[in-house]
Amino acid sequence: MSKSDWYGKALILFTFIALVVIASVLLPPDCWYLWLTIIVGGAALLVTWHAKNSAYLCPRCGDVFEVSTFEDLLSPNGGNKKYVKCPQCGKRAWADILRIKEQTVHKK
Repeated sequence: MSKSDWYGKALILFTFIALVVIASVLLPPDCWYLWLTIIVGGAALLVTWHAKNSAYLCPRCGDVFEVSTFEDLLSPNGGNKKYVKCPQCGKRAWADILRIKEQTVHKK
């Protein structure tokens, strides 16, 4: 991933954290359901954004593919890698996370 990709991810994460901090000042403590909505909704938006803007490179066969939002949420993450199953070779491995570009990507 390039430096600008990291800056983009950091900006989105910073925006989410800023929203939580602002909400902590404005929302009364007895409105727990609003807190839950903000945290769960924000986390869902972050995972959806990541799933739509990321592709993975299989270290075994070299295939580039995408995963569903649900799989993106549940699969282990190791910083620049994610433990996912390649649709081409069918093997699970720590695949490199790539930014989606105009290239052929297999969708699950």
